Amino acid sequence: MQTQTITLPAALGEATLLEWLATVGETVTPTTPLVRVLTADAEWAVPAQVAGVLVEQLASAGARLSGGAALAHYVPPRRVRATPLARRIAGALGIDLATLNGSGPGGRIGRADVLAAAGMLVEAAAAPAANVSTPTDALAPIAQPVASDNGSVQMAPMSTEAVATLSQVVTSDRVPLAGATIAVNLQPLLQRCATQTAEFVTRGLQATPLSALVAAAAALFPLHPFLNAAWAETAIMLRHRYHTAVCLSDGRWVLIRDAGDLTERGIARMLARTDTTNDLAEATFSIVATTGWWRFAPPLPGTAAALTLSEAQRQPIAFNATTLVVGAVAQLSLCYDARILDHLAAMAFLRDLCHRLGVETLSSCTDPNR
Repeated sequence: MQTQTITLPAALGEATLLEWLATVGETVTPTTPLVRVLTADAEWAVPAQVAGVLVEQLASAGARLSGGAALAHYVPPRRVRATPLARRIAGALGIDLATLNGSGPGGRIGRADVLAAAGMLVEAAAAPAANVSTPTDALAPIAQPVASDNGSVQMAPMSTEAVATLSQVVTSDRVPLAGATIAVNLQPLLQRCATQTAEFVTRGLQATPLSALVAAAAALFPLHPFLNAAWAETAIMLRHRYHTAVCLSDGRWVLIRDAGDLTERGIARMLARTDTTNDLAEATFSIVATTGWWRFAPPLPGTAAALTLSEAQRQPIAFNATTLVVGAVAQLSLCYDARILDHLAAMAFLRDLCHRLGVETLSSCTDPNR
């Protein structure tokens, strides 16, 4: 690749080069400080004014230069040809596209090239990549819901075959899954539900943390659109209708269509119904209530993420010399398609969700089963 020249701006006139601020081999942008010079009027930090890699310094500290003099040689940045989808996945996985060689026409980088570089593209006959865990339990398919006689949809309670452990990345049918979990104190939410009891009971309903969670998550989808997205081979589809599939602790699935349009009371009414047939193929997001501790369910087919709320455990959360504070500690987990979301996006959603629910996040949590 042909080198090009960076010059001292002519408007500065004569100047003495005091110090180089960029080194050979460094990647510079138009605003990167390149050299520090002294003119008759002032001291200046001269920016590179170009984008590329610095390959040669043409003057030394102490040199007297005139306006327009050559300062350095640089090589323009390599032009990366990649599909929009490959750029999105590379950004989510933290991969520098400039380091990849594309397998597409003219060296164009595609989705498969990025996933292969991340060790997430596994051929059927090949062993899993060394940095990707593929335990049998985590790869087990989601149990299929079964319609019951009363029209509701039944599903067995979540088992270890349908959950993944914290921070584990798995590959199932070439779909990279990752998870984020935080411990929360549900006590404020439980107290709020208790104050709503009288209002809900008059309508034959029950105020629960789950109905509050479904309402809060649906309200946040416009701020976190990729939670409600779907993966396709050519693009990531952002959906504007929020159909939330909810798995109750008794194993029953309920599909709440347009959950973002309902109040918390309306969602509680939907969760209490047993006379509807639910087609989970319509779901754009799922929420699972489990009696287990520190586990999360994978997303339903065609969805980007699944939220899991564990059963609350009474635990001490703060103490001093005279006082012990006991809270209702639960795990709030998000399992997501790593092609669509990344850890920062997952944690941002979980933090916003806790803020909307008015629950406290805990810096650490002890597994009571250990």
